[in-house]
Formats: sequence, structure tokens, C-alpha cells
Amino acid sequence: MTCRISAKACGIGQKYIEADCLLSDQELKRLKEHKYSAVDNSWLDELCMKRWWEFVITLCPMWIAPNLITWIGLVINLITVLVLSSFSYSATESAPSWAYLQAALGLFFYQTLDAIDGKQARRTGSSSPLGELFDHGCDSMTQVFVTLNICYAMSLGTVPYGVLIVSVISVVMFYCAHWSTYCTGQLRFSKFDVTEAQMSVISVLLFTAIFGNGVWETPIAFGYTLKYFVVGSSFLVSLYQIHGYVHVIFSGGVGKNGSTIAGTSVLFPLFPLLMVVIPFIMIYNKTESTVFDDHITLFSLCFGAVGAKATNRLVIAHMSKSELRLWDWIYVGPLALMLNQYYDFVFDEYVLLWIATIYCYTSLFIYCTVVCRQFCDFLNIYIFVLGPRKSKSN
Repeated sequence: MTCRISAKACGIGQKYIEADCLLSDQELKRLKEHKYSAVDNSWLDELCMKRWWEFVITLCPMWIAPNLITWIGLVINLITVLVLSSFSYSATESAPSWAYLQAALGLFFYQTLDAIDGKQARRTGSSSPLGELFDHGCDSMTQVFVTLNICYAMSLGTVPYGVLIVSVISVVMFYCAHWSTYCTGQLRFSKFDVTEAQMSVISVLLFTAIFGNGVWETPIAFGYTLKYFVVGSSFLVSLYQIHGYVHVIFSGGVGKNGSTIAGTSVLFPLFPLLMVVIPFIMIYNKTESTVFDDHITLFSLCFGAVGAKATNRLVIAHMSKSELRLWDWIYVGPLALMLNQYYDFVFDEYVLLWIATIYCYTSLFIYCTVVCRQFCDFLNIYIFVLGPRKSKSN
């Protein structure tokens, strides 16, 4: 009986992987043929950061794999954000100065390691499309961590819809950057882009560590405090950035008749983005309790996982010049929360939020693991170790 249940569970798991994760042979072949193309106009990179990265890369031993550098940075960033969240779980509480400081250092370390992984790949002669895929995958996961840093520092949980709005803008902007890349085949960094945004967040954390969380409540003008002006100005900059991406999407398609590099409509990537954003806005707005405000960290992490997987699919579609899959099984998580509200809260929302978050991160982890392993097998390389695998005949 137990064996039969185990076999059935394995069968279901295999069907899930086949339906949700596996790449076709053609996708793998085009992934292998992919060449990284980017235009970097970042003013901060040119001003000082490139010199810093060139120095740091000389400190890296030649035996360390580029993807391992990226992974270490991701783990450091995750740990420091979790430490800060333990003091400001609902983004309303004040944390000790050292908690903000270590979060700033964690983000700086991540930013540095994320910037030098490509240099390490070229230095060790191990450049491959897998490195770009892994790098973008880690970046998609850190979006929610970076966003939560801002929310904790400024106590945006005290602002109605504050954390939700900042999280949505962050995910939409990151997704649109890769949406435009899917259309043009080229990743473009503007004068104010990733590096500048990350350094701005680091500055906010350091400012909070020095002057305390209450500094953001300083009145400025018209009855609004400092945090409203900072968030408001950031919101306008983000809208300008998104507008630029949208312009590129509708005017820069390199496919036939202005289509994507896969020859598909430039509108297709809109549907996964709507499936990420709209359910969470509806869930947050419809609840009759304060459960999502009280557990805004958990809610944001769930939202971040769904956004990360949608972006990863878009990155793979771009790199493999393939049609973007519109459905993803990770959407079951937020849809379950929506259905629970529709049927008058059959299940406790807090418990269901935990279940949905665990499910979404499990779905994201399985997808990333299967894709990376499949690509490693195809390229005959390891993900965290330099050098080719041993011949299968050995």
C-alpha cells in the first residue's frame, strides 16, 4: 500500500516536472547558441564602480566558479534581509541600528559579487549561457529582498498600501526590463539603472542606521513627511523608467513586423505579468482582516516568488528565442488565496498564506533546479565547479 502511494506520488511529481519545467531539445540548442548582448550607460558604473569591481576580481581565487560567486552573494543578501525582518516583520517596527547596517552591507556585497561573476567567467575561460541564466535568476529572486529593505527602513507598513505599491513597482520594472530584452535581443542599462537603484537603497539603509528609523517621519512640506517625498520621487523615476521600457517594447522589436526575437507578438509577455500582479492586488484589497498587513513580509515573499518565476520564464524565452509560455503552475498559489476569499474564507487566511508561500517557493526551486540541471547535462558542465564533466563512457 505504501509503495503504491509512493509510486503514485512520484508519478504525479514527474508529470508536474514535465508540464512545468522541462525544456525542449530545440530550446536547449538555442540556449547553447545564445550570445550575451548588453549596452551599459550607467553613470555610476563608469564613475567608480567598474574600478572597484576590477580590484575585487583580483582577490578571487582562480578555482572558484562564477556561479558560486553569484550564489554566495544571493545567500548573504537573503540572510541579512531575514535578520532585519526579524525586527521589523510588519514593516512598522523600528530595528536596531546595526540591523540596518548589516542589511546595507549585505546588499553591497551582493551587488559587488553579482557584478564580478561575469569577469570571473572570462578570467577563467568558463563563460557560458548558463552563467547569464543563473545570474538573471538570482537577480529576480533578490528583487523582493531589496524592496523589503526599503519598507523596513522607512516603516512603509504604516502607510496604507505602501509595501504593496513599492513591491508591485519593483517587480513590474524588473519584468519590463527583460520584456524589452525579449523584444530587442539586447539588455540595455540606462544612466540610472540597477547599480544606481541598489546604491540608493544602500544609502537609505545607512541613513536609517545613523539617524534612526524616526528620521523618515520628519515633516517636510504640506503635512507630508520625508518618507513620502523619497518614495514619491522614486515612484516618479520608476514610472519614467517603465515608460522607457514600454517605448522600446512597442518600437524596438527585431522580429518580423516588429515582433519579439522569437517572432511572437510583443504583447504576449503582458499576460504573465498580469497573472502575477492582479491576483495579489485583489487578495490584499479584498481581505476583511489585517492578516496581510500583520504578515506583510510573508505576503511580499509569496508575491516575489511568483514574480521571480514569471521573469525566469521570460529570460529563458529570450535566451532560447522561444515562444513564452503563458501558464505557470505557480499561479495556483495566489489563485488559491483568491478562491478562499470568493468562498467566504473557508480556510484561515494566515494558514493558507503560509501554504501558498511554501508552495510558490517549492515551485520556483523545482523549476530553477530542473532547468539548470537539464542545461548542465546538455553543456556537459557543472554549475558550481569549473571544468567539464567526466566523459559518460568513463
